Amino acid sequence: MILAGGTGKELSVLTRHRAKTALPFGGRYRIIDFCLSNCVNSGLNEIYILAQYNPKSLIEHIRMGKPWDLDRKSGGVFILQPRYRDEAARWYLGTADALYQNIDVMRLSKADYVLVLSGDQVYLADYGELAAFHASHGGPVTIACKSVRPSQRSRFGMVRCDRDGVVREFREKPRLSRGFDSASLGIYLFDRRYLVQRLDARGHDIVFDILMPEIARGGVYAYRFEGYWEDIGSVESYYLSSMRLLRHRSLITSREQPVFTRGANLPPSKFFDGSAVGRSIIADGCTVRGAVRGSILFPGVTVERGAVVEDSIVFSFSRIGADARVARTIIDKDVSIGAGAIIGAAATVAGDARRIAGASPGTGTGGITVLGKGIRVARGATVPAGTALEPAAVLK
Repeated sequence: MILAGGTGKELSVLTRHRAKTALPFGGRYRIIDFCLSNCVNSGLNEIYILAQYNPKSLIEHIRMGKPWDLDRKSGGVFILQPRYRDEAARWYLGTADALYQNIDVMRLSKADYVLVLSGDQVYLADYGELAAFHASHGGPVTIACKSVRPSQRSRFGMVRCDRDGVVREFREKPRLSRGFDSASLGIYLFDRRYLVQRLDARGHDIVFDILMPEIARGGVYAYRFEGYWEDIGSVESYYLSSMRLLRHRSLITSREQPVFTRGANLPPSKFFDGSAVGRSIIADGCTVRGAVRGSILFPGVTVERGAVVEDSIVFSFSRIGADARVARTIIDKDVSIGAGAIIGAAATVAGDARRIAGASPGTGTGGITVLGKGIRVARGATVPAGTALEPAAVLK
């Protein structure tokens, strides 16, 4: 059961028109690809995605699940949207409520366990190892945990365990984390019968309504996950985790654990005389006549002659005009940057983002400029660093 219903409001204009789990990542993937691929690589083929907010792009991406070999007669991938038995549908009120609204799926299943995953994370994992650990201790619940730096602990639910791996205490995003060095990764393995019994209409949250009471009974165990793992919780975390791939591409590439996705079916990229590319990821179908440095270009991006793209992420089919300069910026799909425009950290002209029609200061972006889907930036325009431009805005 993959939880994919969050609004993703912390990702600003990038999630105005798409589910958080459908956000592009790494030049060719969507974030949901990692959970799906981990499931398939672990031998799981009965997968349910609990979607809610702006599900259109997520549904179009997954379809029948063919890229993950999930278009099959037995099992497969299914997208479940809010419903309440035979009554009028209502939104999922929380993680536990999302499971409760789909309790019949688990009640009718013949599986021994239910794996519950957060769909907005980037990592590679073998859930078979988690299942083996779960079976070895005999408790009803196992949660995956990972050690994190003290400066990061206020971002996560933190757990304290004893020597036997039993979780003794759970604190949600604590300000003081002394004694709590392991973050809960939002990966839970339940005995199926136990989970069905514990779900009810009054419980909305997995942590507070299921885990906390079971922790008090000593029935929750922590599985230590040592691999690469990223939580895409904000514009800044999305940007930093993406830039990290330029130094360590191997973080998400593995022969043993490949990440599958729906391809763009475009021809190879073209690089013309005078172009220059360094330390970047360039997807299929791009046309590069200018300079690209320390950046990620998704399929079908065009960079015209004289343009410079630095430390930036450009989504599919966007165009950077001649002599434009873009730095430390995330550009959504189908955006057009006019010739000579200056965007983000490349801007040399002071400006107040609040005076730009359709713009707002990018709260929590760490100074990263974010341009929403379909924006048109006029020739010679300037967009200051830290600006968040709403989708389809026209900047003159």
